[in-house]
Amino acid sequence: GKEVNPVMFLLFLLGAFGWAILLFPFLSLAYMWSMVFDPYRRRAVDMMVRIWAMGATLLMLYYPKLIGAQNLPDPNEGVMYIPNHSSYLDIFTLSGAIPRRFKYVSKQEVLDVPIIGWAMKMAGHIGIKRMDKRSQLQTFKETVEALKYGNSVVTFAEGTRSEDGRLKKFKKGPIKMAQKAGVKIVPVSICNMYKWMPSTSATPLAVPQNIEVKIHPAIDPQGKEEDEVLEYVFNAVNSGLPEFQKCEIPEPVPGK
Repeated sequence: GKEVNPVMFLLFLLGAFGWAILLFPFLSLAYMWSMVFDPYRRRAVDMMVRIWAMGATLLMLYYPKLIGAQNLPDPNEGVMYIPNHSSYLDIFTLSGAIPRRFKYVSKQEVLDVPIIGWAMKMAGHIGIKRMDKRSQLQTFKETVEALKYGNSVVTFAEGTRSEDGRLKKFKKGPIKMAQKAGVKIVPVSICNMYKWMPSTSATPLAVPQNIEVKIHPAIDPQGKEEDEVLEYVFNAVNSGLPEFQKCEIPEPVPGK
């Protein structure tokens, strides 16, 4: 079975679920307001999700350090964020650290989790069934639409969490989505989170420390070859990671 730290399990429950339950009435009000006045972006719900994430990280006794804030886009500009992915806590970490509102492309199983999934659905986050071709096509369409409506979207180009914490090759889907929607891509490095909650653990192993979220300069993919954009984004993310998380392959290998 997966590793469990009893104390961190309690803090994880308080942060991920307890805090969410307290916020749920306000989240529901934000959702109802958004469906009337802001149905395509739902900014009020995004704000509640950010408050939830910030509270969750604090209840788990950590708060990520944001580096490269000068590279963040204007709050009203929709972009594609592409970070590395090695921990279940990546979503809380990104939403808590980055002072912007965005949607996630997340596996459908997460959106089906009570409370957490309900909140993500209310915010308009996008589900995907990785092994279902029809679902992948629907996700592509929904993501492009969300970007065109002015939303920012986070996609994990590795496709799933890294099992050893090291950066894996990127798939081209997120690049194609950004090109079709006409938005810039912002590479992001999430540093050291794998140490504290790897994919082999059901809870944080201890209080996360030295967590950093690094924002790299954006790239406009319009008029560029997919491989050129993919290489830039991959190298940017890889350059910001600690040595134990960097890709072991000397040169990026574009996904198919």
